[in-house]
Amino acid sequence: MKIFFYKSILVFILFILAIHFSFTVIKKQIKNDYLNFISKENVEYIKDKIRVELKNGIKKEVLTNSEDANLINSFLIKVRSELKNNNNK
Repeated sequence: MKIFFYKSILVFILFILAIHFSFTVIKKQIKNDYLNFISKENVEYIKDKIRVELKNGIKKEVLTNSEDANLINSFLIKVRSELKNNNNK
């Protein structure tokens, strides 16, 4: 009975250690991904990519189709009306 108890405790401790180490590895990986995402080089790459896309959008004759334009216009009208109502209060 003692041997079973000791083995059970050993398995439980090993299980807890495995979970701890796996979460530590995952945490370090997420932290590295986050740091790489906000690195200066990546930020500059994203800025350059946005500039290129804006230049490509400017060259296009029509940016959106009529349905999207109506939807955006309706949204902007609603936002303006809510801003006016909040300013009057």
